[in-house]
Amino acid sequence: MGPELQPDVPLMEVALYAIFNPATIAVAFWLGRKADAKNKLLIAAFGGAIAGVAALYIAALLRIWDAPTVGRAAAGVFVASLVTGLIYARIGYATKR
Repeated sequence: MGPELQPDVPLMEVALYAIFNPATIAVAFWLGRKADAKNKLLIAAFGGAIAGVAALYIAALLRIWDAPTVGRAAAGVFVASLVTGLIYARIGYATKR
């Protein structure tokens, strides 16, 4: 008996989950506003990415939308969320001043 093959996860869905994840947006923006130096924005982005992946995990656990499919690509969602989280953290940092 061979392994069970699962369908590939569309890259566009991974990107959309990373860009429009409300947990990533809220946490990265909030931590970006709390940052007192630009070099701390990467930490804010990391926190936002962790929050986004945690929200995706909960959505996959509860089988909301198509999160179980994208939940298999959690590492890709984390990396993409880190990049988008850096953008949201930078926006939060810019609105603070």
